[in-house]
Amino acid sequence: MLPASNRMRSAPQFRETTRRGVRITAGAVVLHVLATTGDGPPRMGLTIGKSVGNSVARHRTARRIRAAFASRLAEIPEGSQWVVRALPGAAESRSLQGDVVEGIARALVKLESRG
Repeated sequence: MLPASNRMRSAPQFRETTRRGVRITAGAVVLHVLATTGDGPPRMGLTIGKSVGNSVARHRTARRIRAAFASRLAEIPEGSQWVVRALPGAAESRSLQGDVVEGIARALVKLESRG
């Protein structure tokens, strides 16, 4: 479970992260990452559209993504903002959690190379 302090809830934060952040596609998810100068906890938000499936499938997908993100929370830089968008087919993906972990690793490498 992802702590409440690590959840992104405001539309302006989502918009800023998706427009200004680095984009990584990994399997059934797309990650948008924005390294901010803030020193608060890293924040993550989810975007899961109806194309993923019905309500049950979307909520199950969200729980799986949050669990994968929470497992890597210690590696994620303070103050960063993350938006994870589930692509159609994510609900049936057996490698969804692996895709999220891979996306996080690739995003961290990309952020390091940008400085």
